[in-house]
Amino acid sequence: MNTLTQIDLETEMIRICNRMETDIELLADLSTQRAEAESAYKYKHARALIETVEKMPVGTKDALAHLRAADDYRQWKLLEGREKATQQSLVASRSRLDALRTICANVRAVGG
Repeated sequence: MNTLTQIDLETEMIRICNRMETDIELLADLSTQRAEAESAYKYKHARALIETVEKMPVGTKDALAHLRAADDYRQWKLLEGREKATQQSLVASRSRLDALRTICANVRAVGG
C-alpha cells in the first residue's frame, strides 16, 4: 500500500495551483478572443441584414445574413466552447484542491 505523505500532498497542491494560474491566463485570453469573434459575427450579420434590399420573409432574410456571417459565427462558438471548457477545468481544479486540503488536515491529525 502506498501511503501519501504531507510532502506528496503539498507537491500536488502546488501542481494544481500552477495549473490554475495557467488556466486563468488562458481564460482571460479566450474571453477576449470570444468577445471579439462574437462582435465580428454580430457586425457581419447586421451588415448583411441591412444590405439585403429584396422583399422576403424576415426568417429568410435572417438565414441569408447568417450564411454570410457563418465563418465568424463558427469561430465565435468554437471560442465559446473552449472558454467554457477552461472554466470547467478551473472548477475541477478548485474541487481537487479543496479535497487535498481536507486530506492534508487528516494526515496532519494522524501525525503523517
